[in-house]
Amino acid sequence: MDKNNYRRSIKKKKNENIHKNYYDKKRTHEEVKQIKENLVNFAATSWGKEWILSILNIGRPFRMQRGIEYAKDDKRIENLRINKGQIFSTVQGTAPTPYRVKINFEIIPEEIWKVILEELASKSSNLIQLLEGSLPEDIVKIFEKNNFPLFPDAIKGLDAECSCPDKEIPCKHIASVILYISKVLDYDPFILLKIKGKSKKEILSELRLIPQNGEKSISKEIKLKSEKNEKMQFSFNVPKMEIQEIVSNDSHSKISASFNEIGFKFRKPGKYIETLENLGIPPNIPNPQAFSIVLKGIYQTITSEFYKKSLKT
Repeated sequence: MDKNNYRRSIKKKKNENIHKNYYDKKRTHEEVKQIKENLVNFAATSWGKEWILSILNIGRPFRMQRGIEYAKDDKRIENLRINKGQIFSTVQGTAPTPYRVKINFEIIPEEIWKVILEELASKSSNLIQLLEGSLPEDIVKIFEKNNFPLFPDAIKGLDAECSCPDKEIPCKHIASVILYISKVLDYDPFILLKIKGKSKKEILSELRLIPQNGEKSISKEIKLKSEKNEKMQFSFNVPKMEIQEIVSNDSHSKISASFNEIGFKFRKPGKYIETLENLGIPPNIPNPQAFSIVLKGIYQTITSEFYKKSLKT
C-alpha cells in the first residue's frame, strides 16, 4: 500500500470513529432522557416527582432504573419506617433473607426550625393545604430560603446503605425504596418534614404556641383541621351475616323479591353533570382541569348509552 492510500485509509477510519462516537453519545443521551422521564412519572404528584428528580440530579439514572420493578411489588418492600433523619426498610431480593436499606437525611437544627415555623404560621392557608395532603410551592420555598431544602440536595449526594453485596449507591434495593417513598409522598407530603426533624404532631403543637397577629395560637381553621386529622379513623358499619343465612332458600327468595321491587328511572343526560359537580375533583390530581374534562367525557358517554338502552326496555 502506497503512502497516499495509507493516509486515506487512516482518515476514513477516523471519520468513521467520529461518526460512531457521535451516534453512541446521541443514543445514550436519548436513552438517559427516556429513563429519567419514566422514573419521574412513577410518582403522581408534583412533589412526588420532585423527590425522584432530586435523587436523579445526584446521578446514576441507569442504577435507579433497576429499582422500578421492585418498587411496584408491595411484597418486596416491608418494615418501612420513616423516622427523623432516616428511612429504613427491608427489601426482598433474590436471596432468602431480605436486605436492610437505610437512607439518611440531614436534620434541620432547632434554631432554623423556629424560623421556618414562624414563616409557616404567617401563611395559614399553606398549612391548611398541607394538612389536606397537598404541598404548596410556598412551603418548599420557605425551606429553600433557609438553606435546608425539603428535597435531597444534589451537592451533598445520597447518604444511603444496603446490606446487599452491591456496594455501589444506589443499588436496586435503595433505588426501589426511593421510588416507593415517592408513592407514599403522593398521599402524605408531611413525611418530607418528618425526615427533616419534625413530626406532624410536633409541628402542629409548636404552631399553636407561636403568636400570630397578636394571638396566642394559630387560626381556628388550622386547629380544626389538625384535630380532625389526629382523630380521623376509618370504620364501616357492615352487617354480619352467616354463610348459611345467605345461601338458604328462604333467604334467597326474600332477596329476589326485594330486587323485583326495585325500580329505576333514567333521565336524559344534560350538559350539567350534577353528580360530578357535587363530588368535585379529588385532591392531589396533577392536572385537575384535564382530569375534569376526561372524566366528564367518560360520564357523558356512559350515561348516554344507558339512557339509550333504557328506552329499548
